[in-house]
Amino acid sequence: MANLKDSPKFEIFDDYYTPKDAWEQISHLIPTDKVVWEAFLLNSHLSKSKQNLIDLGKKVIGETNWDFLNCEIPEYDLIVSNPPFNKEIKIPILEKLVQLDKPFIIIMNSMNIYSNYFNDIFKSNRKDLQIIIPKGKIHFEKLMEDGTTELKKKTSFYCVYVAYKMKLPNHNLFL
Repeated sequence: MANLKDSPKFEIFDDYYTPKDAWEQISHLIPTDKVVWEAFLLNSHLSKSKQNLIDLGKKVIGETNWDFLNCEIPEYDLIVSNPPFNKEIKIPILEKLVQLDKPFIIIMNSMNIYSNYFNDIFKSNRKDLQIIIPKGKIHFEKLMEDGTTELKKKTSFYCVYVAYKMKLPNHNLFL
């Protein structure tokens, strides 16, 4: 059995973008009559996430110069987004999401739900959490040196959708 602490250190790259098929998998769970905030676009000038959600018939707001942790909170009904995977950024984001106490669906590495910080952040709100299990791995578009993006199909981890206050029927949690 392998022990993660014996493994080489892996670098974290937040220069990956969410492809349309990741949102297509859960499109049926995102209301079309609500304003969706694609909240984690800061400096993601090549991200197509906002447009992909719009193409799926959602009313979406979000800008690449809005810093979720420091911007004025816009009028919205729910957040649908993919926050940075870097733990130092992710923890304050999760804390603020709980503080805002509004519905969201975010993509996270599945291992996060077992972490102490995840459980500490949501300890008083567990009843409002739901985990949506995607069909297969979610792959991401990587920022390339030439400034373009390319879908990488060798993701080494599994992701889940973490839903908060969405009140989804249980039969919708396994895609």
